[in-house]
Amino acid sequence: MLIQSFQSYLTISTDLLHHEVQGTAVVALIPAILMSAGSRISVIPKTTTACVAVGAFGGGLLGAKVALGLSEEKLRYLFMGSLCLFGGINMAGAARNILTFISKR
Repeated sequence: MLIQSFQSYLTISTDLLHHEVQGTAVVALIPAILMSAGSRISVIPKTTTACVAVGAFGGGLLGAKVALGLSEEKLRYLFMGSLCLFGGINMAGAARNILTFISKR
């Protein structure tokens, strides 16, 4: 969700095209990802890491090709739809957690 929050901020506060907003948001995460991986390199299972990296690279490549093939308007609608979907799922989970907490009192 962090990347979507950053994309929302960039979409609202800059005049960047949405394709540029997505690229900027992804590139902004690279230092944090490298620092996190570097600090835990001794405990990371190498086979799992390699599989996840290949999957992420392939998914990112495919996603970028799809995004570049969409118009600016369609990409914005897709982005807003994903925000609504994932935001709704998180809201439902938060409501469920609150109800569980209240019922245990």
